[in-house]
Amino acid sequence: MKALVTIGICMKNAQDTIGETLKAVLEQDYPSDLVEIIVVDGGSSDSSVAIVRVMLEKAHRHWKLYSDGGKGLGLARQLVIDHGRGKYVVYVDSDVVIEKDLVRRQHEFMENSSRVGIGLSKYLHVEGNWLLTAWSLYHSFSPNFVGCAFSCRRAVIVRVGGFDKQIIGAGEDVELIERIEKNGWLVSTCEAAKFRHNYRQTLRGFWSEHSWFGYGGYYIAHKKGSQSTPWRSMPPGQLIFGIRAASRLYLATRRKISFVIGPLLVFGSVAWCFGFLKAAMFGYHTTR
Repeated sequence: MKALVTIGICMKNAQDTIGETLKAVLEQDYPSDLVEIIVVDGGSSDSSVAIVRVMLEKAHRHWKLYSDGGKGLGLARQLVIDHGRGKYVVYVDSDVVIEKDLVRRQHEFMENSSRVGIGLSKYLHVEGNWLLTAWSLYHSFSPNFVGCAFSCRRAVIVRVGGFDKQIIGAGEDVELIERIEKNGWLVSTCEAAKFRHNYRQTLRGFWSEHSWFGYGGYYIAHKKGSQSTPWRSMPPGQLIFGIRAASRLYLATRRKISFVIGPLLVFGSVAWCFGFLKAAMFGYHTTR
């Protein structure tokens, strides 16, 4: 039996990608009368909100628009849980394009997997400039890719306390997953549910995104305790990991661009450390 599904989209300054994201959401083959769309804006200064309003009003679908007041992804994700009515929530990032059957596939997966609390989706490779192609190739071979397009049981999220609304930077999904698994629920990938991710295509954008990851990483490490400092995220660890990853990718694909992965991982790691140290030195700004 089909169940009501909430599609949650959290965005900020996504005017270049949100149109394509919404188009894919609106073209899902899941019954439209059993889908509600909740968009949470993080204080966009571009045309993102206007694009959302025009597209969703024209589509005549069940939808709502909220603002997180610029307080970050933890609160934005939780607003979808608080205001959504669906048995399942499918989160779709504002720079992601989901396949036409993703919602249906995720619904079937969750209905047939009673112990799964979160259903991840399968990453599809995207060709673009050298940065997008290399980074996309790397993630298309990474198992259990977290974030971007995943489903969850709304009741389970509520039961474990919801998303941590203190998290402003990235990591709110990983932190939630750890609590879900500690409570006995499984996190598994639905291989049939697939998506494409339009990554940043400039080194400046790449740096900004990974610095943001590090900023959120500081709060999560601080919450767990000093013993959880993520040493693997440091440049030396990423250099070793990058060499291994690049070698495996090249053997699997025979594409020379695979060897860009190592330097990119180190560059991203330096940016991550910058964000981490920024939070440590100047104070992590929480929503309280």
